[in-house]
Amino acid sequence: MKNFNIVNVLDTDLTCYPDNIFPPGEQKEIIQIGLSMVDLRSLTIVKRVSIPVVPQMSKISQYCTDLTGWTYAKLSRQGVTFAEACRRLVKNGSVGRLLVTDTDDELQPFRNQCALAGVNYPFGDSVLNLSTVFALMADQRRNLPLEAKLAQFGLKFEGLQHRADVDAFNIARLFIELVSKGRLACGNIAKQTS
Repeated sequence: MKNFNIVNVLDTDLTCYPDNIFPPGEQKEIIQIGLSMVDLRSLTIVKRVSIPVVPQMSKISQYCTDLTGWTYAKLSRQGVTFAEACRRLVKNGSVGRLLVTDTDDELQPFRNQCALAGVNYPFGDSVLNLSTVFALMADQRRNLPLEAKLAQFGLKFEGLQHRADVDAFNIARLFIELVSKGRLACGNIAKQTS
């Protein structure tokens, strides 16, 4: 890992249909990438990135629009190709930084789409599943929704749910709280042992 001072927090939106049943010939793909960068020294969010992606392998269903707010027309106007999105991620330091996600399954769509598009995978090997860290610290036996995790720290979800950039921002807020509480606990342990 090259730069441990900045951590990237990732969330994605994917094309979707009710019950995850896609019409023949279509497959799930990324339509928005949200990235929030956290400075570990100051524990602040220093940059937010939203990269809309024009779908090539599926349509935007009404169900998907209702959930994410994205339409094919809006993605066509604002979006870029998946290859360009990956290039932008690399430009923003995605390869050499710790990557924080809220779930284990966040990166598989990237791997799949990279293989299909013949694009290099835009992330390094250092990945932290924040839900696992939260479950260990909060003694939870099941994965709670992001809103419930934030509420444990007296925080409310900010913005519209199911938008990758907004979700990444809120995951980053949770990450900052967990790191802050962990540092406080470690500081107390150090004081007791010195």
